[in-house]
Amino acid sequence: MKLNYKNILFLALGLSIFPLDKIHAQISVGGNNPSSANALEVNSTEKFIVDKTGKIGIGVAAPKLGVDLRNGTNGSMAIRMTNQTAAEAGAGAMRYNPNPAIGVQGYVEYSDGSVWVPILPYGKPRIVVMAEKTNNNCTVFEPGLWGVGNYTDGIPGKSSTYLTSWTEKLDSDSGQPRANFDPVTGEFIAPRAGVYFATFTFALASSQVNTNSGQNQTEAIWEVRNSSNVVTQRVKTNNGYPQDTGNSPNAVIVGSACTVSVYLNAGDKLRPFVWVNVAWDTDKRPLLNTGGYNVLTIVEQ
Repeated sequence: MKLNYKNILFLALGLSIFPLDKIHAQISVGGNNPSSANALEVNSTEKFIVDKTGKIGIGVAAPKLGVDLRNGTNGSMAIRMTNQTAAEAGAGAMRYNPNPAIGVQGYVEYSDGSVWVPILPYGKPRIVVMAEKTNNNCTVFEPGLWGVGNYTDGIPGKSSTYLTSWTEKLDSDSGQPRANFDPVTGEFIAPRAGVYFATFTFALASSQVNTNSGQNQTEAIWEVRNSSNVVTQRVKTNNGYPQDTGNSPNAVIVGSACTVSVYLNAGDKLRPFVWVNVAWDTDKRPLLNTGGYNVLTIVEQ
């Protein structure tokens, strides 16, 4: 009788309904001397084996896993796409995603029980966040010259101020949409531990810069808080403007940028804020909102 691998697999699966401790004989197809360690053996070159513990080996004489294909000349495995959600498929399921996103090649994914997690062919999964700000919304979050609270008409002077109300351009994990960045607050929460490259810029609308106070400066700051909301790190970039522009209509654009590489634990929060003092301490100055000046990018390394 001529048997192929499909017949053998069907036979092997059929045998699995019997308790293994009740099966004492071995079967050899295409051979005369089945191994006592195996329940099923096919020919002498490419063996298909179901051992007494239920492990299946294809081209493997002694399988070590549930299905072992690590020996022989054709030890590959094919899987296909499924439209099931990760929860429907269950944790541990695998699929091949041929078209995950524009510009991203297909890759294998596994289910962690809630989302499909990509396994990239060239390194680990990568988080990318991009956003732009085109309004004057901000939040003073520490006591300063201005009171703690939300403002919509400009950046208060001498006050620690979060930049809020961003327009999200991208929030993805290896091409898959995610919600790691909150555009309302400007806060990014790391879904896993690792090094993250982050940069943001801001620019204030053109106006006079007076040096009579001797304290002109603009600070772009990245703040890290742990999952308990405790500040663990702040990285600042300070741009000073020593030249006096004089009286109106002389005016300049002022601003700053901060670029960092920071290690974040899973659950850590990364958020940009500013502190400014350009000789208008009793007023607020709007951002330059013509587009492209107030932007942020976060990339997992």
